[in-house]
Amino acid sequence: MNNENENVVVRKTLEEMDVIDNFLFNEIMIREENGTELCRMILSLVMKREIGEIRYSPQKAVPSVSETTHGIIIDTYITEQLSEDGTIKTTINVYDIEPDKQREKKEWLPKRSRYYGDLIDVKLLASGTDYDKLPDLMTIFILSYDPFGLNAMYYEAGSFVKTHPELEYKDGVRRVFLYVNGELPKDAEPEDRKLRNLLRYIGKSISANVTDDYTEKLDNIVRKTKADKEVGVKLVKSWEIEKDIRDKATAEAHRQDQIIIDAERKRADDAMAEAEKARAEANNAKDEIEKTKTELDKIRAENERYRAKYGNL
Repeated sequence: MNNENENVVVRKTLEEMDVIDNFLFNEIMIREENGTELCRMILSLVMKREIGEIRYSPQKAVPSVSETTHGIIIDTYITEQLSEDGTIKTTINVYDIEPDKQREKKEWLPKRSRYYGDLIDVKLLASGTDYDKLPDLMTIFILSYDPFGLNAMYYEAGSFVKTHPELEYKDGVRRVFLYVNGELPKDAEPEDRKLRNLLRYIGKSISANVTDDYTEKLDNIVRKTKADKEVGVKLVKSWEIEKDIRDKATAEAHRQDQIIIDAERKRADDAMAEAEKARAEANNAKDEIEKTKTELDKIRAENERYRAKYGNL
């Protein structure tokens, strides 16, 4: 029996949305003042230092390197410029912040992170540029689920020399995974506790999770964003677009299903026709056999009459 509710789409209203929801996160980020503030809060707590001058692009498209591979959409692409000693010489760092609620794709996360980083690197290094000019890259995934099952708030993956782990392997790549409901060790630093509070609010953006100056700032941003009428209109339009895409996909799925059903019906009809043909041929063969037997019986009977009348020759 089909479940009548299996295709029902559960949508959050704007008021119900949390920062980790893609729509609300993107609406915060496309407003430069709000986006800059949120980027600074996240980066300063993850990096545990003051953040330099940053520029960011929400929903930045990074095209593929060929027509046979697919590109990516980066939720927040950030470049940071740091003055090393007050001179013109600067260091550029690149950050990618990705909120993610796709629990069902949890096992893909490490390779997804790898692909994102590799594709960003390809675009960062211009042809003919030395490799030492490649900026450091940090990818930060903010997750509604525990990616590695240890109930930790902070996971970081990086490259190392497997045979000699004491050696540094400075490829400039850091991959950070933040679980919004993860726990901290008992000896956690104050910055880590602030990051935990911020993540709790990102995961569940309610007044009860406003617990310090960082979450208060973010709560003010969220309230302003949700109060913006244009944001509400955009949400409704996004639902309409989503419904249109889903309806087209459903129609195409039904069309494909009908093709399969028709093909299967034709196969069954052809099989039945072949079976009927074989049955008819078998019946015809049976009739021929019966006819032959009848002819043989007549011949035998004629021979018997002949022997009875004339005897054996």
